[in-house]
Amino acid sequence: MSTPLKMELLINGKKQTFTESFIPAGRILDALDLIETDNSDRKLRDVFEERVAFLSKVFTNPLVTTEAIWNGFNAIGFEDHIFELICKVANVNPKKLQMATTPE
Repeated sequence: MSTPLKMELLINGKKQTFTESFIPAGRILDALDLIETDNSDRKLRDVFEERVAFLSKVFTNPLVTTEAIWNGFNAIGFEDHIFELICKVANVNPKKLQMATTPE
């Protein structure tokens, strides 16, 4: 059995952990699209909004909304953290992915 996906958000001043133990396999394709998209010509804001919207759909708890994610994540490390969550959905190791895309 695979490890559930967990996301911790600060909601109303309290840390809450949200867990998904089942994510439909079709979400892998959506996650791969987010990972593999060349974002060099896109605004970073648009990239982040797309990733946050994806995560709000992955978690089925009604408390996990785009607004809750934006307000509940720490800005420090935000990009890395949401990228790691998306990679987990796609079954991709983000460290291996970064090594593969790093120019020599």
